[in-house]
Amino acid sequence: METKITKEGSTKYIVAVEVPEAELRPHFDAVYRSYQKNIKLKGFRKGKAPLGLIKKLFDEEMRGEAIDQVVQSVFKEVSAKENLRPVAPAKLQDIHYHPEGRLHFVAAVEVVPEVEIKNYRGLSVEKEMYEVAEDDVAAALADVREQMAVMQPVEDAAQENHYILADFQEVDITGVPVIGKKFENRFFPLTKDGDDFNNQIAQQLLGVKPGETRRVEIQPLRKDASQKEKPELYSVQVKEIKAKQVPELDDELAKDVGKFETLDQLKADLKDKIIRQTQSNNRRKLHNHLTDELLKQNPFDLPEAMINNYLDAVVESAKEDQKQIDEAALRSQYRPIAIWNLKWEIAKDKIIEMEGLKVTDEDKKAYISRIAAERNVDEQKVWNSVKGERNQKRLEDDILESKVLEFLEKNAQIAEIKVTRKDLERARELSLTK
Repeated sequence: METKITKEGSTKYIVAVEVPEAELRPHFDAVYRSYQKNIKLKGFRKGKAPLGLIKKLFDEEMRGEAIDQVVQSVFKEVSAKENLRPVAPAKLQDIHYHPEGRLHFVAAVEVVPEVEIKNYRGLSVEKEMYEVAEDDVAAALADVREQMAVMQPVEDAAQENHYILADFQEVDITGVPVIGKKFENRFFPLTKDGDDFNNQIAQQLLGVKPGETRRVEIQPLRKDASQKEKPELYSVQVKEIKAKQVPELDDELAKDVGKFETLDQLKADLKDKIIRQTQSNNRRKLHNHLTDELLKQNPFDLPEAMINNYLDAVVESAKEDQKQIDEAALRSQYRPIAIWNLKWEIAKDKIIEMEGLKVTDEDKKAYISRIAAERNVDEQKVWNSVKGERNQKRLEDDILESKVLEFLEKNAQIAEIKVTRKDLERARELSLTK
């Protein structure tokens, strides 16, 4: 067999192959025997028709099938020998078979790019160092109080920040109920912080008492400022009024939370959790900066088929979750994510190869221990979740990725930048205004 491989661009190869008759014959014979075994001809039992007769009747059909098998088999062999990693089935551009001669075919194939990662040591990045302040602990305590809050019934008139349970019945201008427009057991706060619809309801229900029915008027949001829409009228039957009772910030709150005897112990625990969470967040952000900078310093192209395969999987996953999707919009939205993830996978694998990174049993034990500690679960439970060949492969991939990130971090030039809660809030506000 003679093979000629021509590279077109960074991700495409043209493979031309000549297969002599001697190498074709075993494939042809295998197809002939398969036909003889399964075909049934008149006058013969199944599988007993003479091979010569079968060749005479089905020679062209059998030869076509054999040639297809040869092309697939030979291309697989060439790909393995030349270390080609196809990302999609090869496309035949030319094929000729000369009886008693040779098979010639030409195929174009897109492959995983063979990249050269040079600039991966000494990456220059910034690392946020979050400073935990008393405001952070105060915010965490406020969350704890909200979680421990209870709803108490109110017998007097409803006030702002109370909660109301009521039935809504839309009515016409004369007060007659509109059929099919009754909404029962709606629970909502009397607050000015909600949307316009809730704000209008809240303002008109201040002062209402349990058991009272009140008529409210809601002005629909205008799609066109030049058009005036008729208000919607509702008869609101108030069933219950409740007030949120937030516990005092004292030692009793700490005891109710669980394992604490004093408020100071609860504060110390919350601060410790905030520190560990911010450290984890900062490390994740640092790793994102490192991977971004790595890909920036080592640009390469991806075959379009590789990107499309990724997007196909995204689309299929979305279709399983919902019946109707905007496939074009979904592909456009996920395309940058697909490119980033695929490039990171290729670059990561190259670094693993160059640095000889491997996964040991000790690596697995340490990784499992860390995951168990982070999730606050028993280690055996984590071990049980990674049983099986597929889960073990996923575990090893995760460990190798962690090793690559640790390697990049260890060899990077990192500038530490201190940030506070106010810095993060300001950055969030700026991102929302863009």
